[in-house]
Amino acid sequence: MGSPLAASIIAALGVIGTLLSGLLTQHVSARARMAELEHDHRTRRAEEGRNRQQAVFEKRHACYVALNMADWQFHSTLMLHVDALRTCVDTGRTNDAMETARDAMREQWGEAQLVLPDDLLPLATKANHILWKIYEMVRRIERGHGEPGESLESATSMLRKAKEHVFDLRKAMRTDLGIG
Repeated sequence: MGSPLAASIIAALGVIGTLLSGLLTQHVSARARMAELEHDHRTRRAEEGRNRQQAVFEKRHACYVALNMADWQFHSTLMLHVDALRTCVDTGRTNDAMETARDAMREQWGEAQLVLPDDLLPLATKANHILWKIYEMVRRIERGHGEPGESLESATSMLRKAKEHVFDLRKAMRTDLGIG
């Protein structure tokens, strides 16, 4: 009785082992598939994060370029208009150019207020504030209502100082973008 019982037990263990090996293989395969899916999910999330960061960087870069151009254009047209007022030559053309540049700068400044990081906003505010002050002074001088100490010479002097603020802003924007 020992030998047939042992054979039956061995046969039963063989069948159970065969069944368990299939289940074990299926379990291991399912775990490997879950790990692969989790890896794919993490990879996809990381790629989406990189894409979002790239989109923010590109938006910031485009804003910086446009703001820099608008500030310099406004500065240049203010300088040209002051020179035209001083020489009384072609003030209509320089006035139109200055107004166009002012509008472009105002539009870019509106976007920049929403895009610039908090550490750059004070520099941009300072640069744009001084340009607006010069613009308002030039308009008062043109109308003959300049305040004491306001003259075309003081406007020119302020424009030279404003250039430093625009340079500082440009440098800070380049640093923020990782340039230079």
